[in-house]
Amino acid sequence: MRLVAVAVGVLVCGSAWAELSTDYIFDPDDGRYESEGFLSRLPAGFIPVPTIITEPAVGVGLAVTGLFFHESPQQRGQQDEQVLPSNISLLSLGATNNGSKGAGIGHLGFWLDDQLRYKGALLFSDLNLDFYSLGQISVQRPVELNLSGPVLFQQLMKRHNDSNWFYGVRQLYRKVQLRYAGSREIGRIPPAAVDLVTSYIEQDIVTSGLGLAVEYDSRDNPLGPTQGYNYVAQLMRFDGAIGSDVEYNAMHLQGLNYWTLSPRWDLALRLQYDGVSGDRELPPYVLPAVDLRGISATRYQGESVLTSEVELTWKWRPQWKFNLFSGVGRAADGFSDLGAASSASNLGGGVRYLVAKRYGFWMGADWAQGPEDSSIYIQAGSNW
Repeated sequence: MRLVAVAVGVLVCGSAWAELSTDYIFDPDDGRYESEGFLSRLPAGFIPVPTIITEPAVGVGLAVTGLFFHESPQQRGQQDEQVLPSNISLLSLGATNNGSKGAGIGHLGFWLDDQLRYKGALLFSDLNLDFYSLGQISVQRPVELNLSGPVLFQQLMKRHNDSNWFYGVRQLYRKVQLRYAGSREIGRIPPAAVDLVTSYIEQDIVTSGLGLAVEYDSRDNPLGPTQGYNYVAQLMRFDGAIGSDVEYNAMHLQGLNYWTLSPRWDLALRLQYDGVSGDRELPPYVLPAVDLRGISATRYQGESVLTSEVELTWKWRPQWKFNLFSGVGRAADGFSDLGAASSASNLGGGVRYLVAKRYGFWMGADWAQGPEDSSIYIQAGSNW
């Protein structure tokens, strides 16, 4: 929490900071840090999220994200109630020591009294990533590839009547300049991958997809849930008719489960399946991967990936809580092969602080150990 206070303090100085602290930042009843007044009443109020990147896929680095919470006029009049802001905007940039860098903007909208939900992001990235799978061929040593270019993502969901069901459409556009970023010395690349790596070098690939989504969401708060369920089914088609150089189908199924066991204990469970299928060899970055804290984002890939993770949370104080989590994932060349695939697991724990009680918005840090690496993650909002 000190990181947030310091980052905000850099933006103002001297007597101005003292006045802001008195009027907006600290709770007048007990003097403890409270950001909801700052966020909802200052026109340009935001939460800066500094992140020390330790993701094994890209190395060590630093990213900074600004979260801007926008309330409707009706919500601003409800100062004593917890609300779901009608709009949340994001601005982010970062870089790591392996040469990866990127910047992006994003937006979350909860419109018409949460009858419509919108997600959108425009990203520009230049990433150096190690891949352990090229198509359906696994390699013993990682192959270093550089991926650069823009990514555009949008999703619009409509609530069905007054139920917890949503349905809508998704769009994903990605233009990637794919280059080999490793050493070109003979013998550094595994022989089985030489031809594949050569075929990927100097390619500009566009993947453009449209899809449908169905969602059930009964969570008590999408920004920091403690009870309820969120089940999502998404199917996308990437096709030449909409500008894609590669044609394939992508499926995403996810179930998030939250239970309040007692006033101090919460339990959460995530189940997730990702699958792709195409008529020819797919670019390596298209394949889904085991998505667990502590495991490199490109370490375990396949055309079918199954992941599960459980998390137990203990509320130490109203504004502090600690968590323990563990998960397991499998990646295979097809759904029928998942049962025989090797498992990759993680184990970790973390701490959270209630930055904005008004929104149920938590921030904190997690430490996670995977099969090969350990990492630290700065978390803002829900873990999943």
